[in-house]
Amino acid sequence: MGSPFVLGEISPPRIQVSNTAGISKQLDSEGFVCIEACLNADELAHARDLLWEHLEGRECPQMTQSRPVGWKRDDVTTWVEGHGDGLMTSTCHCDSMWFARTRPGVIAGFEAAFGEQILTAAFDRMSVNLPTASNNKDVQQRLAATGHAHGRLNMQELHTHKNAYYDERNGAAFTDFYSIIPLWDMNQGTGATAVVPGSHKLVPEILALRARNWEADEGAPVRSKKWWLNRKWIGEGKPDEDVAQYTELGLTPYVTNIKAGDMVIFDTALFHAGCAAADPTGATGNGSDQLLRAIYIMGMTPARLKTPRELHARRLAYELDLPWYPDHDHPQITERVFKEHTSQGGDVKSVRNFASASAEIQQLIDPTWSVA
Repeated sequence: MGSPFVLGEISPPRIQVSNTAGISKQLDSEGFVCIEACLNADELAHARDLLWEHLEGRECPQMTQSRPVGWKRDDVTTWVEGHGDGLMTSTCHCDSMWFARTRPGVIAGFEAAFGEQILTAAFDRMSVNLPTASNNKDVQQRLAATGHAHGRLNMQELHTHKNAYYDERNGAAFTDFYSIIPLWDMNQGTGATAVVPGSHKLVPEILALRARNWEADEGAPVRSKKWWLNRKWIGEGKPDEDVAQYTELGLTPYVTNIKAGDMVIFDTALFHAGCAAADPTGATGNGSDQLLRAIYIMGMTPARLKTPRELHARRLAYELDLPWYPDHDHPQITERVFKEHTSQGGDVKSVRNFASASAEIQQLIDPTWSVA
């Protein structure tokens, strides 16, 4: 019997954004690609500063989403109240997020992936992770939950978004992409995204093998957002057991090692997961009194997939400070926005004006819009 499986680290090739053929080839073969310096050094510094403007509460104070309260960039002990460790919904429309979305290197990377130039951006969020010195309760809960029953790989469940985005839209198969961009170097020590290279081509086979160790409620919705309430791990919880559905197919999960400002674009079918920090103190990474990790989560899709009503709703959602995640029910979001916005008879107050947004932001929300 061989040695037990140990989750390793991978530093993928860093491909220049101008190398469209290389980007396409890497996406096809591996299911993900690392594009070098989509944020250059100056852009990276500005993006970090804008993020802290948001975290300190000095940006758009009328926002209603859950957000940090009382944080100060030079005092780790203040990172306690409000939204803590992990995904921050308040960042969907923060200045740092929109600054990054509109960077030429970011847009060019998505254009290379899709082979199209007229794109719309999802209103996704950031993941901001804190060092243990913050004593944030969410950090403590995350640390306590890293020993997962299904293999204890110190990570979330490896999963795929196959058929959760646009795969079956318009009656034809379609490959969609999203990305992450770290504002500081991201690796096994800081916590990072784990991937299974090549898994985007073997989704049915992987799911069939994985079913051996899960006991499922057949009456539960297929895409229940609380899948953990409907399934139970029935294996022994050994690492080899958790990765067998990949290793038996010749695939190997890895944690990614990515430089700050690089953009990793994923085929949405790729199996991936968030992996907890090997050094949650941050001492070996960005520092014990700095953010442990901060990443943009970005999605873009061709504008041709949007209906005129959805494009209208996206403009209104921007004004209402609402998210527009790639993997949600967009018709349902559309109807909610039309019900709430004052221009459509609703009573929810806008926090910003789409017509006052920069041309770059307007283009990514609704490229068909023009001043009447």
